[in-house]
Amino acid sequence: MSWGFVGVALVLMLPFILFVVAKQTERRQEHQQALNRLKFRVGFELATKEEQNLPWWQASDNGLWLWLKSQFKKAGLTDRKAFISLVALQFVLLFVSAFFLATQYSVLNEKTLFVLLLLPFLPGIYLLLKIRQRQKQLRSDFPEMLDNTVRALQSGYSIDGALASVAEDMKGPLADEFQEVNKQLQLGISMRDILREFQSRVALQEAQFFVITLIIQRETGGQLSAILTELSRLMRRREQFQAKLKTMTAESRFTAWFIGGAPVAYILYKYLFDPESMTFFLQDSLGIKLFILSLALIGTGTLILKQMLTMRF
Repeated sequence: MSWGFVGVALVLMLPFILFVVAKQTERRQEHQQALNRLKFRVGFELATKEEQNLPWWQASDNGLWLWLKSQFKKAGLTDRKAFISLVALQFVLLFVSAFFLATQYSVLNEKTLFVLLLLPFLPGIYLLLKIRQRQKQLRSDFPEMLDNTVRALQSGYSIDGALASVAEDMKGPLADEFQEVNKQLQLGISMRDILREFQSRVALQEAQFFVITLIIQRETGGQLSAILTELSRLMRRREQFQAKLKTMTAESRFTAWFIGGAPVAYILYKYLFDPESMTFFLQDSLGIKLFILSLALIGTGTLILKQMLTMRF
């Protein structure tokens, strides 16, 4: 077998890869354009073309440090001590892994090498899990928050007082977010800026709906309690539909995960516990070509399955 065969195989797979990437890019662009139009209508400031063309690490409002702080806020780790501890742990694990890989690579066995490669990713995995756990809790608490806000408005509170009562009555991460909103209101910050900051911290579609509803109502008027009641009903129906859809597609999703993950898990198992069987694929030229081709096919199949099972609603 020559590299020409591998090239032909990759060329045959290229249309499928390009199709998947193009469809995902098109959907993201359509969603972003619709969101930008809606933000423009409610008065949100959008970045200029010059700012949009800057690299993500050079943007004035999207620097690496600000991005890192925003991720910690999304995870609920606002304590300075927790921030410093996790960042320090990341640097320590990265240093330990790099030191042993640079000085002891020739004497390391497969299991130790795998652990050293995994170590630097542990803090990031922990942060990602915390973000997902917190956002799941925020999403489940949003309809209840809207109901509490409606009751406060019907009792005669203003919107500022209703948000303050939500912060006092509720528990959990959403209550913490509204406590921060209440503090900013007491400092005299404009409601528009407070809502923008709230939406960026929470980073949920539910928060976008809530923020846009409040801004439109404050500028055009109307019965806010009725609007929020309908929004709460819509969120509950959406949550029920999500649960029903996940239940109906559970078997298909499990099959897709198994098809995509079983080959990778088998390769890792053979590499860690039976490395002799991987000698042909890691040392022989023909085996290396076959191994690369297999990984490319697995990756392409996983992308296609992900695209087929992605649920957008």
